[in-house]
Amino acid sequence: MVMATRRLGASGFFLLLACSENDVVVGAVADSGSDATGAADVVQDIAVTSPDTGGAHDVTALPDTLGFDDVEPLPDVADPIDTVIDVGLVDTSTVDTSTVDTSTVDASTGDTSTGDTSTGDTSDGDVLEADTGPKTIAETCFPGLGPSEAAAPVYDQFNPVIGSHCSGTNHQTITGVQKVVFLGDSVTVGTPNDEHLVPTENDHYYRNRLAEYLATKFNLNKGDLFGWGAWKSWDYVGFKGSSLQMESGDFKNCSKFGARTDDFLEGGSQIAQCFPEGGSDKTTLVVFTMGGNDVSSITQKGGEATPEEVAAGYPALMAQAQQTADYLDDAIAWLKEPGRFPNGVYVVYANPFEFTDGSGITSACKPASIEIPFVGSFDLSAIDINMAEVAGFKEWADKAAQAAIVVHLLEEFMRIAVKHQVDMVMMLEQFCGHGFVATGPDADTTNRCYKGPDAELWFDITCFHPSEAGHQAIFEMFKATIEE
Repeated sequence: MVMATRRLGASGFFLLLACSENDVVVGAVADSGSDATGAADVVQDIAVTSPDTGGAHDVTALPDTLGFDDVEPLPDVADPIDTVIDVGLVDTSTVDTSTVDTSTVDASTGDTSTGDTSTGDTSDGDVLEADTGPKTIAETCFPGLGPSEAAAPVYDQFNPVIGSHCSGTNHQTITGVQKVVFLGDSVTVGTPNDEHLVPTENDHYYRNRLAEYLATKFNLNKGDLFGWGAWKSWDYVGFKGSSLQMESGDFKNCSKFGARTDDFLEGGSQIAQCFPEGGSDKTTLVVFTMGGNDVSSITQKGGEATPEEVAAGYPALMAQAQQTADYLDDAIAWLKEPGRFPNGVYVVYANPFEFTDGSGITSACKPASIEIPFVGSFDLSAIDINMAEVAGFKEWADKAAQAAIVVHLLEEFMRIAVKHQVDMVMMLEQFCGHGFVATGPDADTTNRCYKGPDAELWFDITCFHPSEAGHQAIFEMFKATIEE
């Protein structure tokens, strides 16, 4: 393997909530597609890739992943769940979640199906709790995450139904699946890193874990042994940033490194690749992660904006954010168009995550060591590496405008899920507390997402991609959303 020297790769990204401990910025890094250049190339790329000449933008990087031998399962969903954007509540370390209701919550009514919420007969000295009205999604699922006035997506305005697990929405009852199709970026493809360079070391990828689970749950055909192994692996032959084999049995994978939302129907044409006949007569489940490359593109451009663009409020970048959402909307509208799937189609996708636990302290990602094949662990603790700076991302001049743009895009992800009655996994919220600020021996115990000394890091050495534990967590989120 040799290092690619073109650009920062695809897949995970982080939201820049602050560029210092005192200044809040909302944005994103990583999953940058063709917009990150220069030194960023060597941050994630560990194998040579070949450009995607068929897309609207170049998709060439081969990013990293992984970093753990022991996988910590997703914590009990009754535990406080966090968000990478300041959603405004209280410190999760002090919240008793034993009383949090886990029944399906309709955010339009706040009904948690718990029955009488009074504390008892006041004649016996009991005190009735004050009626404060319906709980918000944040209050129900993510208690303990900072001041309520902070910039945050307000999902309640779209009246989604949230699953009892709080891993995602519950708009679909998914049954009778006969075919599974994966779309999206490198989080879905699965990527190598310093600890898992060999392409056959791929059982930890969330896509592969989910596929194995779905094959058992719905009695699906995985194909022959060789085909299934090639389908689970990234393309180490052509280095195209996709699966070595697109189809095996009842499973297809058209996800690709560096993909953006325009690659669903335009650019990379993922939907056309996976549905060349314009649909399927089989009951189909479509799963994907997407949007990280889009947000990182916006973030990079915002950091390079001219004074005139800043003064105007970055109108071009707000337009790009809306176009990103429109591409997603168009893709799901295509999938849900009557007649394409006469026996039904289900869609489940995730919003993106970030590695700073809502702090924006990007310098926290300083890998302590790296595993070198056939050599062993190499100590990097003495090297002061700011991965965000290496990737070429700069602070925005207008932090409020940046927050507004990114929050708008995140809200659009939820609006689209409600509009089409498909499901969104709240991966962004779940990953907070498992980044580089709130975990490890130097964890910031005052961080709003801090979960305690045993919380495991869910990111790998690249900072931008899930570790083995992170992939396990993503698998659990999708599994919970699909099951309910």
